[in-house]
Amino acid sequence: MFHSTKPSRVIFAFLLILNFLLISPAIAGGGDEAAARLAWPMIESGVLLVDVRTPEEFAEGHLEGAINIDWENTEALIAAIGEDKQRPVVFYCRSGNRVGKSMLVLAAKGYNNIYNATGLEALKATKP
Repeated sequence: MFHSTKPSRVIFAFLLILNFLLISPAIAGGGDEAAARLAWPMIESGVLLVDVRTPEEFAEGHLEGAINIDWENTEALIAAIGEDKQRPVVFYCRSGNRVGKSMLVLAAKGYNNIYNATGLEALKATKP
């Protein structure tokens, strides 16, 4: 007999694996810069760029054109992205960890064109 699994559990499991795949290269070394390099064409094309660090960190330096929304403020992130759950969005923080957490919540709400560009320093180091 076919066992039915709730779609939300399957999606959550998929998102956990995806988050691991996006974050684990950074842990192994070199992943931050690889993810950052992949983000630059998207950033240069004008996607929504969101810095999910604290306002204090943002004030100390950020990428031009980035908006600052704390990673825990899901409602503000959703408001910034808008109703189009396919809208491309690039997120960054210090290391990619807070972005990963934000992405899990957003993906669970149906947003699926979101990218973890890892950290600000990696983005600065790989800017074309």
